[in-house]
Amino acid sequence: MTNLELAGLLAGALSGETREVLELCPPQHPRPGGVVVAFGAEVQTYLDQEAADELAAVVLAADLEVEPPCPHIRVADPQLALARLTQLFDARPSPATGHHSSAVVAADARLGPGVSLGAQVVVAAGVHIGANTRIGPGSVIGEGTRVGEGCLLHANVTVYDGVQLGHRVTVHSGAVIGADGFGYLATARGIEKIHQLGGVVLEDDVEIGANSAVDRGTLGATRVGARSKLDNLCQVGHNVVIGSDCLIAGKVGIAGSTRIGNGVVLGGGASIGDHLDIGDGVRLAALSGLNKDVPAGETWGGAPARPYRQWVRSLYLQNRLERIWQFVKERS
Repeated sequence: MTNLELAGLLAGALSGETREVLELCPPQHPRPGGVVVAFGAEVQTYLDQEAADELAAVVLAADLEVEPPCPHIRVADPQLALARLTQLFDARPSPATGHHSSAVVAADARLGPGVSLGAQVVVAAGVHIGANTRIGPGSVIGEGTRVGEGCLLHANVTVYDGVQLGHRVTVHSGAVIGADGFGYLATARGIEKIHQLGGVVLEDDVEIGANSAVDRGTLGATRVGARSKLDNLCQVGHNVVIGSDCLIAGKVGIAGSTRIGNGVVLGGGASIGDHLDIGDGVRLAALSGLNKDVPAGETWGGAPARPYRQWVRSLYLQNRLERIWQFVKERS
């Protein structure tokens, strides 16, 4: 396509000559025919490179005061433009269609049209898989599980019995959906296991990162709401309910029976205690340790986590302790 056609797809305005678009490339490495996305004035450093003159286009914010030496497309939201460009230029191969000869499918499993199964996939009894779902090599779909339409399960995903996946769910390699929750009772005779009889529900358009785990509920279902995204190495405990449109970064751990509202953002490495209530729109900083309920719309941070202003003030005071100590020592 041309940069003029690309501007139309991005709802942007092209300035400069029409050029053919060949690829999407990072601003640090401009190449002839490439498209780069600029997010700030520091991009001028990259555009001063000789190769920048031959770019097909630079995509930048409408109000960014930079004049690229090549055609440029001004848009309202460069981040959104980048998201759409990555979709457009994603040429990674899709899993092969059809059923590999080594796949094992139970006689009563129901597979919709266009379902593809990779090598050594196991589909247990009573499973229902919707149309155009792709399941990568080595994955296991447990008994009685329902998988919606247009899902993508990458290689070596394990889905336990009785799990429900909505439409267009993506689960990356190594993830485990529906393992037993961590339910044990210490007694005078030793540790007694509390059996986990519930399931897991992943609603439409959920994405689960590599090597993450979503545990099944004790009696009811652990639930991840529509369009929520979990990064790699996340742990979601039993009976947890996560709302829609949440973003949960890598290495977040959520203990059992905690309820998380809609549109919540949890920073990487945050630890969430059990039986908590986190309101809609909450933001929690990376590496925080949360052991209290958080009202809707608030931003918290620290360990133990507290409201943003308290957290920042405590950091400020901690950073002044050495100076205060020196002041006291000199006068003692």
